[in-house]
Amino acid sequence: MRAIPGWRFLLVIVLPIMLATLSAVGLTYDLLWQVETSSNVAERARNTMTLQEVFDTDLAELQRITRENARWEDAVRQTAGTVNAAWFRSTWGQSISVGSVYDIAAVVDATNGEILAHNLSEKSDSASFENLAGLSFANARNGIALATDDSQIIAGHVITHWGPAAVSIAAIRDPVNGLAANGRYLLLLRAYSERRLANLSRRHLLMGLHLDTVAAESQADLRLQGLPGAKPLHVTWLDKNMGAFLTRSGWQKSALVLAFLVLVMSGIAIVCLRLLRQLSEKEEQASYSAAHDHLTGLSNRRSLMTELKAMAGQPHALLFADLDGFKEVNDSFGHEYGDRLICMVAKGLEQLTPKARLVGRLGGDEFVVLFEGMGGLPRAKECSERLIKMLAQPFNMEGRMAAVGVSVGISQAELGIDENEVLRRADIAMYRAKADGKNRFSVYDQSFDHERQENIAIAMELKKILDHRNLDIAFQPVVSARNGAICGVEALARWPKSSARQVTADRFVAVAENSGLIDQLGALILEKACAAAKAWPHIRLAVNISAVQLNNPRFVEQSLNIIASHGMSPNRLEFEITETSLIQDAERAKHVFKALQGVGIKVALDDFGTGFSSIGYLRRFQFDRIKIDKSITSQLLTSPAELAVVQGVLLVARGLSLEVTAEGVEKEEEAQVLRLAGCTELQGFHYYKAMEAKDVTHILTQNRAQPPTLTQVVA
Repeated sequence: MRAIPGWRFLLVIVLPIMLATLSAVGLTYDLLWQVETSSNVAERARNTMTLQEVFDTDLAELQRITRENARWEDAVRQTAGTVNAAWFRSTWGQSISVGSVYDIAAVVDATNGEILAHNLSEKSDSASFENLAGLSFANARNGIALATDDSQIIAGHVITHWGPAAVSIAAIRDPVNGLAANGRYLLLLRAYSERRLANLSRRHLLMGLHLDTVAAESQADLRLQGLPGAKPLHVTWLDKNMGAFLTRSGWQKSALVLAFLVLVMSGIAIVCLRLLRQLSEKEEQASYSAAHDHLTGLSNRRSLMTELKAMAGQPHALLFADLDGFKEVNDSFGHEYGDRLICMVAKGLEQLTPKARLVGRLGGDEFVVLFEGMGGLPRAKECSERLIKMLAQPFNMEGRMAAVGVSVGISQAELGIDENEVLRRADIAMYRAKADGKNRFSVYDQSFDHERQENIAIAMELKKILDHRNLDIAFQPVVSARNGAICGVEALARWPKSSARQVTADRFVAVAENSGLIDQLGALILEKACAAAKAWPHIRLAVNISAVQLNNPRFVEQSLNIIASHGMSPNRLEFEITETSLIQDAERAKHVFKALQGVGIKVALDDFGTGFSSIGYLRRFQFDRIKIDKSITSQLLTSPAELAVVQGVLLVARGLSLEVTAEGVEKEEEAQVLRLAGCTELQGFHYYKAMEAKDVTHILTQNRAQPPTLTQVVA
């Protein structure tokens, strides 16, 4: 057998093997390079999106804080003339120490950019801040002046003395009429210091995160919005290049291809397959996380808006549910149990709606269900009824019973409305269900928006009424259960008779709370009540307060100033607050009550029996009095259960040394039962209706010692 010549051996054996080996190596290299490159590209895109969301969220939060504070009515008063430095330090300046939304705050004169108040400690910093304000306010004034009432705010990113920063500027203006307060602007700044950028890089697995105005366009994957007149900021960084890490084992194995071609190529295929599978799983996980709620696994807001947009022009209905009483569960049991409750509700909702197009959680205790087709509305109504019935049963969580309810709003798709309007209508309908008493559902109607417009009109008229001090005050006497003698009066706010509009107290108080007028309204009610009560020095004066007033850090101080200005002893005054409003911020309420009681003002729990009262609840707040709601009083004679409730309340009150007043007494038989049960005071039409101050004076002058047998009808 002839030996194969060397050149033929090379041509027939070595060359094909070399070509095959090189081809395998080349293919392996190309495959791994594509895996690494695609992974790095995906990582770059993910990092870009993440950083965009981070900076956009920071700027949006800064804008929100600026807008809310610039619309603060107290801020208008404190900055309209010479800025109240003490007030500034205790509000905007004080916020720095308890939060990280902004680092620097200042009140600036729009005419010349002069800084009127700031929280800077060094003169050099102050000078740098003035330079920043001077550079930006030339365009800022024009931008804000041309803006509408709802967007009198500019914001953006800029290089400052402290490095790159997010800045938000808004005109300080009245929240109702929208006028600026003498050209004063609120400026908030959030500095992106090296430490903050380093923390951001570490949190998102980045390196060398940097913000500058001169970055090359090829490096600037992300450009941030700049202030008017300022260059936009470029965000640059170095990725971890996880693709190289993921393909490292593949590169090591590829070195064996020369010696073990088949084995190595098989190994490379397995490794590549494994890498691709890992990348695919991560992409699927990222896609799933972006479209689903992390706690419950339900679809999130993004998924909902995508589905609503996809169904544009097709019949569908949206159910919007918000839990009633969930905050109380969180406060009582802790957030861990609150999260468990949310998950239990989510699973129950999924079981109730197996054929729904989407079941989602928007956040907190808000859920949505999307029904498609012509039968969407009936199915949404049926689901609402079943959901309300399901949540009527308490949840057993490791032996701890948690009771919640639900308010549901439903909207239906119509021609000409987009996905945002469908969601807004469902949200409005949900709030209507809450306003109607909760634990029910409401279908959106155009009258809901008409009511919103009417509330705006009421707010504008209420502002004028408060400015001219035209509010009417009526007084309903409270009598002793023992002898019927008047022992106190309750001040009740009334819409002026001179107005062409007729508005109930519940309505305009709610409007005042939502429009920022409640502090002014509460102060005027207290002032007028104290002025009238000077003529009745021997009886108690009760004034209703709103839970929103308790959020005012100067509420106690302002109330005491009004009382002192009328020469009235705090011991004669009693503040009444409803239970349902009190539980919105229990810790704040407890702190305010302690301060009031420390100076002699009594605190009463009004409408007792309509909320979530318990013995522990009464002990926690240490009320001086509880007032039994008229809904219980009216059923005393017909419902043994209500009578038992009253008897139990009186036993608890006696044990806690509380006074008890029964409201809504309209019959002598009711009064007799309450008197025998141990109720100390009575109030209702059986004795006196609400009346003017002069009529109270007349009755007290007559010195009636016994309660009347007929209702006193006084205009």
